[in-house]
Amino acid sequence: MPEHDLRVKLFGDHKLKISDIFDEKRGIYYVPVLAVDGDMNKLNQLGFTGKNVKCAVLDSGVLPEHPYLKYRVEAIKDFTGSGYLDKNGHGTAVALNLAMTAPDAPLLIGKVYENDDAPLSEYFYRIARGVNWAVDSGAKIINLSVGIEKRKEDLCKNPELLEAVVSVCRAIRRAIENRVSVFAAAGANFPADCHETIIVVGLIDIPVYPKDIPPAVYIPSSPILVPAFLYEGYVNLSKGMYNEALASFNEAVDICSEDPQFWKYRAICFYNLNEYENAAQSLNEALAIEQSDVEAWYLKGVTLRAIFQYDNAIECFDKVLEIIDYSILTGMKLADFPKSVTDDWYNMGVYYEQAKRYDNAAKCYENAIHIDPLNAQAWNNSGVISGIKGRYEDSIKYFTRAMETDPLMADAWFNKGLALSMLGRYEESIEFFDKATEIDSTFSKALNQKIRVLRKLNRENE
Repeated sequence: MPEHDLRVKLFGDHKLKISDIFDEKRGIYYVPVLAVDGDMNKLNQLGFTGKNVKCAVLDSGVLPEHPYLKYRVEAIKDFTGSGYLDKNGHGTAVALNLAMTAPDAPLLIGKVYENDDAPLSEYFYRIARGVNWAVDSGAKIINLSVGIEKRKEDLCKNPELLEAVVSVCRAIRRAIENRVSVFAAAGANFPADCHETIIVVGLIDIPVYPKDIPPAVYIPSSPILVPAFLYEGYVNLSKGMYNEALASFNEAVDICSEDPQFWKYRAICFYNLNEYENAAQSLNEALAIEQSDVEAWYLKGVTLRAIFQYDNAIECFDKVLEIIDYSILTGMKLADFPKSVTDDWYNMGVYYEQAKRYDNAAKCYENAIHIDPLNAQAWNNSGVISGIKGRYEDSIKYFTRAMETDPLMADAWFNKGLALSMLGRYEESIEFFDKATEIDSTFSKALNQKIRVLRKLNRENE
């Protein structure tokens, strides 16, 4: 362990700067997009939102006007004498992580760290005062990312530090006796060694030295930071709140019009609001920036179909196939189009099939199956394409896979019966027509084909 760096510091993502959180020149606040967002959303939906659980962040302060914090921070206290504003970025980032993973948890922000010339003992007293304040304020969780690499027993050998070290451990012991969970960052061996129940948190991919207190849990490091309004747009889009999402993406294109992704998300909002002309225009803007954007061409094709411009839509899908090298990108998923497209390749296959472009349709269905081998409809439609081309033995294999994947797909049973009858295997086909009508009693086509087959067998009276 290095002996020369006898300083309190912040542990965690040391590369983070205040400008990463707030672009003062453009007035843009940023939020972290965490790798655990999906899991946390599931927990939030189950009611684990941190409601009534006060969380104290003892760190470098906060930017209280951040849109994701201004209504979540219950109290702020400065223990450094330099004001509560965060000049570092670390404290705001930690508070944001808490606010976004536990959205109903009230936050207590104690500024205990400032990169000033205070003596080491004063740094420790700041931590002690912060912990006591958090306990007195009703905190149930205290997060400490501030500390020092040296261990408690080494620090206590210095008589100038002894009383300050004891005050920190006494405050932490008081917190724990009051049933407060205390978290400390890996590497901050003091105050992490003040009590055996302190939960040490490590960052994935950040090394822990042999002499360090080992982390009990790990969290992802270096989160992606995106503008707060953009994140809000993603959240609202995923919830189907398209007007609210559109407002965010309108702001995004006003600030950064050269990013095609913003135009595409804007188009998705317009599409789901049935404003297809505006959606198409947004996609044109995206394609003006990046002409080889496969996703934009696909989305434009879907949009044009919605306004009955079928030939123009097919031209867009042709661009998709022109850009994509199938040998490299087989199985690539083109887009996430909420509530309108669940499997892009399958849908594009349907569009080609309707345009009688069967070779293109077959390729698209093949990719849909590669993405999801349980896509019974893609297996079924592949069989239809083979049947159109007169390859009935192949089509029977596809229909069989569709039936195995979804035994209640009446179309697959009917289509296999039809393929068998086209091969002259009339007796076998009857079983499949019967099964189709058993699944769907209104399936008149299956009944009509059974009558046709019975006539072929001179069994009309059955």
